[in-house]
Amino acid sequence: MENNIQIDFQILDTKLSPKEITALLDIIPDDEIKKGARNTKLNLPRQNIWSLRSHTESDCVSDHWLELKSKLFHSHKLIKEIIETGKSKFTILFNSEARFPSIIIPPEMSKFAGYINAEIDIDSN
Repeated sequence: MENNIQIDFQILDTKLSPKEITALLDIIPDDEIKKGARNTKLNLPRQNIWSLRSHTESDCVSDHWLELKSKLFHSHKLIKEIIETGKSKFTILFNSEARFPSIIIPPEMSKFAGYINAEIDIDSN
């Protein structure tokens, strides 16, 4: 992660494969991993993962949300339908040796997450 903050949006464990999700949404994800693809013996990962991350040069969550929103919002109804067979989440990732920064989640991001029934997770490295 180049910046101190990044948002990762994930669609997890749906009946559709990650490649099918990409085709339906017409959005190129950062990760598209089928269940068991990394290690079939250990079944890793244990679920299908479709993931889209922000790459904005900013330490402001709002700026990262605007980048993701520009890619996701036009497909919000389809995303909601896809997630009905799985789950989704936004992970706000921060990487800092200093103190934990103030994380302000924009109301539009909360509203979108609520609409598609996504969790919001905050994770630090």
